[in-house]
Amino acid sequence: MDRGLEEPEYHISKDRLETLVDGIFAFAMTLLVLGINFPKPTDSLAPAALTGLIEGLVPQVFIFIVAFLVLALFWLAHHRQFHFVRQVDPALLWINIFILISIVFVPFSTDIAGDYPDVLSAVLLLHANMLLVGLLFALEWHHICRHEHLCDPVPEKKIVRIWFFRSALVPVVAVIAGVVAIFDPFLSLMTYLFLPAVAYLMQFIPSQ
Repeated sequence: MDRGLEEPEYHISKDRLETLVDGIFAFAMTLLVLGINFPKPTDSLAPAALTGLIEGLVPQVFIFIVAFLVLALFWLAHHRQFHFVRQVDPALLWINIFILISIVFVPFSTDIAGDYPDVLSAVLLLHANMLLVGLLFALEWHHICRHEHLCDPVPEKKIVRIWFFRSALVPVVAVIAGVVAIFDPFLSLMTYLFLPAVAYLMQFIPSQ
């Protein structure tokens, strides 16, 4: 076959991948609320039992909020990283596929932790899930920065440095949370509440 007539190398559309990512994130974030299991008392028992049942949902609602905020941070991170991406190569595509697998798993791990917030193994499952997502996002950013031909514009050194630290933030917090869980499983879940504040402060990291 004449090489001049060969088809060009196939690349999936960046827009199509972003559409898939947005849809999976929206689905996972919505699915989180289904982990809040509210027992429905009979009409005759509701006046006496409803207040106690609602109070019993506090751990599940708290974990739902934590997981939703963390997924929102991941979605923002993906949006910001892909700001620099012009085209998607096979490696970047598969990194994103594995990211989406771990994202879809978050509602399940959150549901388990919400049902058993004082059980170490249940809480560690959530921390392990968050650690995996964080590591995959760090890998994605590393791949983008190492392959400038995929980028337009090419990220500046300051941006690369700031997002290097940001991509390491969730894995570090997940590891810390895992250690805290050994002593207090429920308290370890609160560790993620520091993520938005720390992520905001990291934009002030000096470029040199």
